[in-house]
Amino acid sequence: MVRILRILPVCGVMMMVMALMGCKPGVPKQFLQPKELEDILYDYHVADGMAYAESNYSDLAYRRQAYREAALRKHGITEAELDSSLVYYYRHADRLHDIYANLAKRLNNDAIALGATANELSQFGGVMAQGDTATVWRNERSTVLIPQAPYNTVSFDVKADSAYHPGDKMILSFDNQFILQEGIKDGIALLAVTYKNDSTATMVDHITSDLPYNLQLSDEGRIGIKRVWGFIHLGKGNYGSTPSQSLKLMSVSNMRLLRMHTAPPKKEGEEDELENGATGITPPSARPSISMRPEVSDGQGQEETPRSSAQPNMPTSLTPTQ
Repeated sequence: MVRILRILPVCGVMMMVMALMGCKPGVPKQFLQPKELEDILYDYHVADGMAYAESNYSDLAYRRQAYREAALRKHGITEAELDSSLVYYYRHADRLHDIYANLAKRLNNDAIALGATANELSQFGGVMAQGDTATVWRNERSTVLIPQAPYNTVSFDVKADSAYHPGDKMILSFDNQFILQEGIKDGIALLAVTYKNDSTATMVDHITSDLPYNLQLSDEGRIGIKRVWGFIHLGKGNYGSTPSQSLKLMSVSNMRLLRMHTAPPKKEGEEDELENGATGITPPSARPSISMRPEVSDGQGQEETPRSSAQPNMPTSLTPTQ
């Protein structure tokens, strides 16, 4: 009995230590709480999207600022209160990452609700025959990047399998939107293809605008693809030695990595039987004018530039000041 009484205080101390270690301190009351900040950043994203959609570039800065101020009024806070909270969260990147993860899910759900995934391959036109185009992107389709590592980069690495054919074309496409208070728009996208002979081709594009981006690489030598990899990266956007504490986000949505099969080039002197009438189809010049000419596709249609996904509607209470 005495031994049990001696052990009890020790057990009590150990339980208290374990409880303290497992308890994560909350955000101080003088700063915005995580859910509040997430809602504000979401409205900032919507505000920037509306400003971009409605402006003629000459008044983009004015519209963006007006809609952002409306978002702050909706939540009943000032820009100074937002800035002070951002300074705190920038010093606690783990908390900031959780907020951005939730924000990315909301933006992704908005894109799906607006039909972003419906028939997405059709935007590339009739480049390939039906069934020869496939999406090989396996990560989240939307994310929000911040300047601090490791949350400033989204990467991908896909190993080729038997579904890949010599001559395949790889396309990385995504919609981009910056949300920043100061600094410059500074991002980089890289698409790389490693072929079966271990040579590598790369394409790099600097991200400086709120636009859709499209990077393409083809196996022109028909060597065969071994690996497809790359990343999308947000830079710091300032050239000073002191990191900026102002708001800077890069929302990347509708990310796609497409694999397209291409037909081998025709040999020199080879003629299409459909063109010389060998199949028995009457040449167009010999047909009556009222006849319908059969459609014969040569599988070499042109590509179309991906269009930006629609932006979610702004809450009715967010109206810019005049």
